[in-house]
Amino acid sequence: MMSRINVKEINVQRIIKLVRDKEKISRVDISQEINIPQPTVTRITDYLLNKNILMEAGRGKSNGGRKPILLAFNPEYAYSVGVEIGRKELKIGVTNLNGDFLSFRKKETEEVESFDQLIEILKEELQATMEEGNIAKEKVLGVGIGMPGPINEMESLSTPPNYYKGGDIPITRLLEEELDFPVIIDNDANVAAMAEKWFGQGGDSRNFVYILADDGVGSGLIINEQIYGGVAGEAGEMGHSTINIFGEKCSCGSYGCLETFIAIPVLEKKMRNNLKSSYMDQEYFSKPIEKVKFHDIVEAAQKGSPGAQNLLREAGTYLGAGTANLLNIISPEIVILGGRLGKAGELVTENVIQAVQHRVLGKNTKNVHVVQSILKEGVVLGASSLVINDSFSLFSYQNKLITN
Repeated sequence: MMSRINVKEINVQRIIKLVRDKEKISRVDISQEINIPQPTVTRITDYLLNKNILMEAGRGKSNGGRKPILLAFNPEYAYSVGVEIGRKELKIGVTNLNGDFLSFRKKETEEVESFDQLIEILKEELQATMEEGNIAKEKVLGVGIGMPGPINEMESLSTPPNYYKGGDIPITRLLEEELDFPVIIDNDANVAAMAEKWFGQGGDSRNFVYILADDGVGSGLIINEQIYGGVAGEAGEMGHSTINIFGEKCSCGSYGCLETFIAIPVLEKKMRNNLKSSYMDQEYFSKPIEKVKFHDIVEAAQKGSPGAQNLLREAGTYLGAGTANLLNIISPEIVILGGRLGKAGELVTENVIQAVQHRVLGKNTKNVHVVQSILKEGVVLGASSLVINDSFSLFSYQNKLITN
């Protein structure tokens, strides 16, 4: 039999979740919505008001008597830290409990050679970010982290050999020891997918695919409103689906992976090589050829560079082919494109849609809604939200790794 203490804890969490979901709600409506006696609701909400977890938010409509006091969730009760550890850049942000950024920093890590070195940089940036936001340590619930690679059940990160020279790293334990905060870690595409579910284009969908196309390519699969991680969290490695079995060798050791065609470093290298022989395109670039980056390619395409436009169209077609392979296996309601390539504009999106329509078999899936992400820092926001969701949800995040 469940103990009285556990029942009370569950009722507290149910009320918090309901108030967060409803934004504003009266005690009477809380009682009716979750079938808890009103005296119990009053005791719990008074406790939460005293703890500043809830706050009064005006009065509601009267049904004949006094107007009821409305309760709302206090987003400043505590804070959460979100971190994106990319292959070349570290991003870190502090958010309130509504996911609003209070401070944000990023730092290049292209020259980092070991994970120990990366952790030292993360510690410094975390401290600086909290100081910029004037955030007290005791107000921080924890640190959420999104990074490439599958996170397995033993709290290790399986990484490709070009990623900070890592192998299987006991990442959760190491970071909790060094940062002195509870830590939740998941794959970057999974984290961004959950951000889309909570704050972005996936809010109204129970089943959707988020594709993170950037330095690498990954996907977050939301099935029945939950991340589908597969065995040991290894699902969604879309960038390592085979596009050409006779293609170039990938960092993973296989050949012809999608990443070898559309990863940002690949596109940058291809554009630089094209510019060496294309004087027509050179006029659209103000930088020396060897310094051309992806954002320069996007800007040149917008200005009319034929070479840049063709490069983005081709990348969109390859991305669409990889997406079609995925859609022929699962049939989601929506596909959300994220990352620098995924959000590079209509040239990419239109060619993704065309490739999907030409290569997907199912009539309904062929016409799946394909959209660009509207979130500015989806991985950082999603990582922060992992901590928030874990702290105030009835159920733990399905595939997270956390030690309390």
